[in-house]
Amino acid sequence: MQILRKFWLLIISYFKPPTGRAISKVAPATKPDEYGEFYFRHTILDQLDRYFVILKRMKRGDKEAYDLYSQLGAFILPERTSGGYSFDTLEPRWLELRPSFGMVLHGSRSQEVKIDKEKKFYVPFAVYFTKYTSSNAPTIVQRVKSGDIYACTVYWDTLHGSIKSGAPTEFALNISPSGDVRILKILENKNITIRAKKGRDRGSTFTVPQREWGIPSFFKGWAEENGKDVQTFLASIFIQTANSQTAAADSMIKVKASKGRMAAIFSVNILRTPYFFKDRDLCIGPSGKKKKVFHIVRTHIRKTGSVVRTHFRGVQEFIWNGYKIKITVPGWHHVNTHELDIGATDEEHIENIKDYTDMAGLGKTLKEFEEDSVGGFKR
Repeated sequence: MQILRKFWLLIISYFKPPTGRAISKVAPATKPDEYGEFYFRHTILDQLDRYFVILKRMKRGDKEAYDLYSQLGAFILPERTSGGYSFDTLEPRWLELRPSFGMVLHGSRSQEVKIDKEKKFYVPFAVYFTKYTSSNAPTIVQRVKSGDIYACTVYWDTLHGSIKSGAPTEFALNISPSGDVRILKILENKNITIRAKKGRDRGSTFTVPQREWGIPSFFKGWAEENGKDVQTFLASIFIQTANSQTAAADSMIKVKASKGRMAAIFSVNILRTPYFFKDRDLCIGPSGKKKKVFHIVRTHIRKTGSVVRTHFRGVQEFIWNGYKIKITVPGWHHVNTHELDIGATDEEHIENIKDYTDMAGLGKTLKEFEEDSVGGFKR
């Protein structure tokens, strides 16, 4: 299913800088199991290398997704060691926001070892979604009376072999006002094979095109392989993706790693940044001393008796293991792009194309918002 995604150009009117906000207190990580935020730096480096290879190949496999996420970055998630991200119900925070888009790349160090042993070729490397309002979704998607429609893509790729691009597989779903997830039918083109029974062509076969509504057979087969019905299986994929993105996006800081024109994002507990980036390239200040990495200074009382409120200090941009790093606090330094909740519009519903932007234009606009500190408390 190919879905063309368009967004309003006047996105800037959506964002309003906050009138003022307190800096939330951050609880230190109590155990090394990583949930949304990376705890150990070695667990992200291999994932970063892998991410940029896959993202570059996505330019062929799904150009619209590449156009957006190469600019904004997609979340790289740590691999869970004691249970995965919830796949039963959507987190209240996600339901409150109902984001416009999202993409996560799940950590899969152990999964890759398993895949090598099983000699499997394609694997689901990334999952991403795009929101539509019910009236502006593609006409090939089942109609709904209420709630939001999302197109969810499972992106398959491999780092083995000679093929240089991945393959996106897409399904649609409805999120009801109460948060229930229902997989929607898609109008598909299928070829029906017919065998001639009479005449000189008796016994020969020919195909007749036919359109019918249903869930793609590919997903039905995948669900059967996992011992689940297709509704439950696909709903769990989307819910897990949405919840894991929420876990990462709710971190106080966002770390953006850039390589050439492509970007990735991941989260680190702010109390761990001095450890996490201690092997960064040197940043020398005017005094000749190494600048400290971006960190939080808790509220404390000086010897003089004056009170120092919680604030941020340290260098935000530096080079780390060959990657250009920028650390920011979404909503403080710039607009939080993951709180954008407007829906996309399929091209079939557009009368004046000049009023809309495509995924490349959306990515460029939101990237500039971040770079220019649009919607941030501190400009």
